[in-house]
Amino acid sequence: MSNFIVTTDYKPYVRDAHLTMIIDNDNVALESAELTAIQTVKDALHQWYDVDAIFSASGSNRPSQVLRWCIVLAIYYLYERVPDKLTPERVVKNYDDAIEMLRDISDGKLSVNLPRKTSSDGAVTTKFRWGSVRAREHES
Repeated sequence: MSNFIVTTDYKPYVRDAHLTMIIDNDNVALESAELTAIQTVKDALHQWYDVDAIFSASGSNRPSQVLRWCIVLAIYYLYERVPDKLTPERVVKNYDDAIEMLRDISDGKLSVNLPRKTSSDGAVTTKFRWGSVRAREHES
């Protein structure tokens, strides 16, 4: 299992009986879904945010929004094991919403309150470059 997500984190999103039914006592499926979800979130955040700091947090120190994205994505990936007609619309909608938000974050259109990535000199990584282009010289 991942160190970031614990089984009790699923309780607000899916009943224990449903989770057990979906994974069918196959903890490898749950672990795979979690790792894929975490990697998806890391891929979206890595350009602007310190993913090592974010995902090394534990317990109540984990960013709740990041945890929610991971849970929502993991549940969606788990539902890939069952026929499409059995996948609740809510699961698909939550997945679509999370992916859209992560895409906006990755594109720099949306900023979230997470530890920012910094360079070796301590400068915070941003989408914007400050400065100007050297003035062009015109021949007279």
